Amino acid sequence: MATKGKEKPKSSAPPAVEIEDLFTSLNRHIQRSEYEQAVKLSDQILSIAPGDEDAIRCKTVALIKGDSIDDALSFIREASRKFPIDFSFLKVIDLIFAVMLMLIAYCLYRLNKLDEALGSVKGNEANPATMLLESQILFRLGKMDASVEIYQKLQKSKIDSLEINVVAGLVSAGRASEVQGFMEAHRVKATSSFELAYNTACALIERNKYADAEQLLLSARR
Repeated sequence: MATKGKEKPKSSAPPAVEIEDLFTSLNRHIQRSEYEQAVKLSDQILSIAPGDEDAIRCKTVALIKGDSIDDALSFIREASRKFPIDFSFLKVIDLIFAVMLMLIAYCLYRLNKLDEALGSVKGNEANPATMLLESQILFRLGKMDASVEIYQKLQKSKIDSLEINVVAGLVSAGRASEVQGFMEAHRVKATSSFELAYNTACALIERNKYADAEQLLLSARR
């Protein structure tokens, strides 16, 4: 009696090909702002390739963009704990870790956990992005002088609409008398945006210049 030959194992797509296809779909969902689907695909990739840095970043962005801030914070912390590498030896990994710290700080800020957010952002190397977030946290905490001080250091960074935050910070810090000097020094026009006009008008009101404030707001509306 003839013996049965061994059955050939069923072929399966190589993991690399499968992951590539998943990333193609993931990119498509992110481009379409379909963040819930993007999270699910990121999880699929991570089930095949745990610790994949691109999948971790994609999932983090999708959670934040989808306003799942609590989930994003939990995921970032979990991913940070699972890195089996000494971050101090690899600059690339250090950079990834720094980005994660920044994301944690941002998530805490969005959740209004301001003291925790401030602690997280201070653990990052100072750069325009971290400094801007720190100044916003300080502003929300009512630490106006500290917030304004950072905003003023950022003047050379060419951040859009930064002058609006500086003027608002000066007014809130009880330093309305410094607004005009700031505007002149940086050649900023109060009527360049309604938000800036509003904050400048608040500074004028603090100085009892009601007519000037009214005229400025009327000009900004045109």
